[in-house]
Parts: sequence; C-alpha cells; structure tokens
Amino acid sequence: MAIDPANLPIFGDPSPTDPPAPVRAACGLLVTGAGVSAAQMTYLSVVGGHDLAIFFVPLALTVWFALSLRAGRAWARFAAVMAACVTLVPGFALFSGPGELGVLLVAVALLVAATRLVYRADVRGYFEPEDCPEQEHV
Repeated sequence: MAIDPANLPIFGDPSPTDPPAPVRAACGLLVTGAGVSAAQMTYLSVVGGHDLAIFFVPLALTVWFALSLRAGRAWARFAAVMAACVTLVPGFALFSGPGELGVLLVAVALLVAATRLVYRADVRGYFEPEDCPEQEHV
C-alpha cells in the first residue's frame, strides 16, 4: 500500500531517475544545514545547560525529507523546509553572542538557498507525476 498520491513506495521509487542538479544541491544544503543546526544545539546543550533533545526529532525528519525530496516526492518540498525551520527555533531563542549568531545566520542562509533551488520553475516538472492529468481551472 502506497502513501503518496503518485502511488509510489514512500521510501523510494523502484525505478529512480536522476534528479536535476538544483534538487541534488538543495538536498545537500538541507543535510548540511541540519548538521549545522545539530552542532549548534549540541553546543547550546553542553555550554548553556539546556535540554534540547526534542529538537533532534525535526533534525532527523529534515534529513529524511531531504532524501525524499531527492526521490521526487512533491510533499517533501514543503515538509523539508518546515522541518528545517523548526530546527532553527532553539538557535533564535538561545543565542547569546556573535559566534552563535554567525552559526545561526549560516544555517538560515543554507535553508534559504535550498528553498530557492527546490521551488525553481525549471525543477517543477520533476515533482509533478507524468501520469496525472493537469486539472483545468474553472
């Protein structure tokens, strides 16, 4: 039983296609941003004494959604961006110095770049199933 509307297995297409270069780059940027956010949360947990373990769930989801994005799942575009935004919350709430602000700005820049790449017009066709007819606007 498939979950996504294109009736493809959720963990990967049985006959995957090579994603366009912007999608591959966005996947890499999202995973790198998750790594930066994980490092920042680890630092805030150790130095600041904050318990941020709950925010490692959105980090794992961001990586999973980025890999689903690479597989051509249309729902993963929105999900990856939203999960990555949630991982930025502790950084915004707890930064206290210019170094922490710099790390936070790097994470935000990676997220913005990935979002722009994923929502470009030239990659839209990669996320739309070919067998679904276009809906007519009335």
